Amino acid sequence: MKRKRWALIAGLFLTLSMLLTACGAEATPTAATAPAAAATDTPAAAAAATNTTAPAAAATDTPAMAGATPTTAASSGNSAAGKKVVVSSKNFTEEEIIGEMYALMLEQAGIPVERKLNLGTSDIAQAALLKGDISLYPEYTGTGLTVILKQPVMNDDQAVYDKVKQMYKDQFQLTWLDQSPMNDTQALATTHAVADKYGLKTLSDLSTKAKDLRLASIPEFQDRPDGLPGLKKVYGGFDFKSVDIFDIGLKYKALLDGNADVAVAFSTDGAIAGDNLLVLEDDKKLWPPYHVAPVVRDDVLAAYPQIADVLNGLSPKITNDMISALNWEVDGKKRDYADVAKEWLTNQGLLKK
Repeated sequence: MKRKRWALIAGLFLTLSMLLTACGAEATPTAATAPAAAATDTPAAAAAATNTTAPAAAATDTPAMAGATPTTAASSGNSAAGKKVVVSSKNFTEEEIIGEMYALMLEQAGIPVERKLNLGTSDIAQAALLKGDISLYPEYTGTGLTVILKQPVMNDDQAVYDKVKQMYKDQFQLTWLDQSPMNDTQALATTHAVADKYGLKTLSDLSTKAKDLRLASIPEFQDRPDGLPGLKKVYGGFDFKSVDIFDIGLKYKALLDGNADVAVAFSTDGAIAGDNLLVLEDDKKLWPPYHVAPVVRDDVLAAYPQIADVLNGLSPKITNDMISALNWEVDGKKRDYADVAKEWLTNQGLLKK
């Protein structure tokens, strides 16, 4: 009797143990599912794997999703809002001075600014502007017309400005603000000694004498339609004895050191006055006007509309005589371009002391 009772009890324990084991086995796959879902790399896949609220909340912690909240988009109204305005320039003195002036004026107006001056050539600056790496930089109307837009040369100042302004807006969503009186047109310069020796006063004179002369050129000039190809097309000739490429800041040194006879120039270069050089007359009017103006991304203007008033207020002050003098302060007297820009703005009453 006792054996039967103990056998019955043992049987009950065995049955209970089997039931507990079975329950544990059924629970195991459910527990194993959770790590698989947690191991999913993408927030979207993780959200699709479960309906629980915890993973959904965790998914909103990723930077992409957190930055895309409706509240953020509504409060900014523009992708450029709240970001620094990146002021840039091309890689020569005049551009650095003007770019620094833009930056100083915008900072005074309370606009957050980052500087990326001395960026490079026109193509580099344009590409950076379109990509959004920079917000604005000073460009020249003639360069915009012929180099960026690949349009035929035009000679009327207002017509060139109107054309580049409209085409930049339509093609690139970029805005040209007001152009300055300063017209930094292309030029060729030489020393008075070379001019006297070869009888040079105009580009027509130079076109026939080029075969005996060495040209100190700069990047872009050999290929630009308003560079050497344009000279050959309009004037004929211009087959120089040699053409050597120099950094923009070294072209006049080559001329003064006797390593070149003629140099590619710009009509506002400080060295023209400082080194007593002669600019040859463009007697057939090859070169279009090159008035400088800020070119700004439309999204940046939408975020900071006051940029237009600030920089348009500066533009009328930038003249040939003014920028030539400042260029010489930097190139001739070896002063820092940022100091020169700040000093001039302060003396003009445009920048508070």
